[in-house]
Amino acid sequence: MYILAIETTGPLCSVALLKNKEILGIKTGQELRNHLKDLMPLVRELLADCDVDKKELSYIAASVGPGSFTGVRIGVTTARALGQALGKKVISVPTLEGYCYKSEAKGSEAVTCGIINARRGQVYGIVEGFMPGGPYMLTDVLEVLKNDVFPAGKKVQFFGDGIDAYDAKIQEDLADAGYTLNENYFYADESFRHQDAASVGLLACEKAEAGDVLTIAELLPDYMRKAEAQQK
Repeated sequence: MYILAIETTGPLCSVALLKNKEILGIKTGQELRNHLKDLMPLVRELLADCDVDKKELSYIAASVGPGSFTGVRIGVTTARALGQALGKKVISVPTLEGYCYKSEAKGSEAVTCGIINARRGQVYGIVEGFMPGGPYMLTDVLEVLKNDVFPAGKKVQFFGDGIDAYDAKIQEDLADAGYTLNENYFYADESFRHQDAASVGLLACEKAEAGDVLTIAELLPDYMRKAEAQQK
């Protein structure tokens, strides 16, 4: 079973090829928010490097959001187009859940906390095993950590660009409750802090095994919130 995974919701687009949960290769764009230009060349390079013909693919998986509105649309549209052209079914991967499958986090006993900056004190957040992915105030996420996660004796590893946006707020709020950076909680290194196609692919493998696959018409973006212009 070959799965092509697409991630375009973060600052850099990436693609990954997996065979039965084994990551065969990953390609990542080098320019911020250049998804439209980079995505298909990365797919072609990845398949060529792995010596896999596109017809051998079993499924196309896409990270469907939340995240960059434009990025989400590009990834979902590309996955649908490839699925239609190749006659393959597709897999919808919630972006926030993908953080819990990052390979760098799997060997850690820390609870994964993913936060994507939604501005004005808001985030798209998830706390593995404690809080489902959704739109929240940052303070709501931190309350779950203080009231449920840390008292259970767990440590926390943060992922996502919410770290960069709210670093001072996170440290201040958690310090007031007696919790310290690099002791009770950690920030993922910048080299693997953001969304990536490998984690999308790992979750997609589980979904494929469970039969949780879609037709191309069923693959839809999950923005979670209206764009700021629409809200206004």
